[in-house]
Amino acid sequence: MAGLTTAFSRTTLDSAIANGDIVKWSENGSSASGNLAATAIAAWDAATSADPAVRQNTAAVDSAAASTGCTITHFAVYDSGGTTQKTDWTTVTLQRTLLTGDKLNIAAGDIKVTLT
Repeated sequence: MAGLTTAFSRTTLDSAIANGDIVKWSENGSSASGNLAATAIAAWDAATSADPAVRQNTAAVDSAAASTGCTITHFAVYDSGGTTQKTDWTTVTLQRTLLTGDKLNIAAGDIKVTLT
């Protein structure tokens, strides 16, 4: 079976994951947490020319404050309106238990999306 070229994969990923898309957080890897609001990603690096192509956040981002204590285990990227899920739920680099009022600080490059 023929696959996509690296150049086409990179272009496709750059088109699919857009500046302003949001990340929803999950406590179970299957649904969005009601304890931590979604976080907008202002900018993404251009997709790499690797196989698979990778696109990642360009700057550190802080989440909103947790409304209730929770442990965040996964994330998924959604469109800017939060209605269309673009990626599968993905394990976060470091799971973090938040207390009420805590925020997640996500380093640049920690939210990665691949075209597989």
